[in-house]
Amino acid sequence: EYPNIHFNLKEMDNQKQLENLQTQEIDIGFVRLERVPNDLEIMPIQEDTFSLVLPSNHPLNVKNFNDLKQLRDEAFIMFDPSYSPNYHQKIMQIFDHCGFTPIVSHRTVHASSIYKLVEHNFGISIVPSSLQIGSTKNVKFIELKNIPQRTILSAVWSKNNSNPVL
Repeated sequence: EYPNIHFNLKEMDNQKQLENLQTQEIDIGFVRLERVPNDLEIMPIQEDTFSLVLPSNHPLNVKNFNDLKQLRDEAFIMFDPSYSPNYHQKIMQIFDHCGFTPIVSHRTVHASSIYKLVEHNFGISIVPSSLQIGSTKNVKFIELKNIPQRTILSAVWSKNNSNPVL
């Protein structure tokens, strides 16, 4: 629709995106945050459930999964809290809701790393359900539909950015 618009994708954590938006080094970001600084504008674009990520040979599946408490003795691979403290807090709320603190075996900042670690039996994980797209075929997902926690992906940009594309 707009052939004269050119874009360049850069992978950054939430905080780095906010900093780059404020200095107008980037025009738009996509974050999982509920609040941003006052000089930025935020617009939710997708609400998402969470899903368990298990190795394909794990005994749990959609039919015999009841709740997260079944996994209280398993090691979890988590997104690093420094990558997105708010997102990490949301994941911890899931565990609080289920009544236990996870055993954390590894931390990373990339979903692809999580999938590889899960695939090789270093632990299990919880990710936004939309991140299933492009995952490895050697892991399986169980959507956590019966928990109240959801994650929201939002577009964010500077109120002071005059780029007409915005």
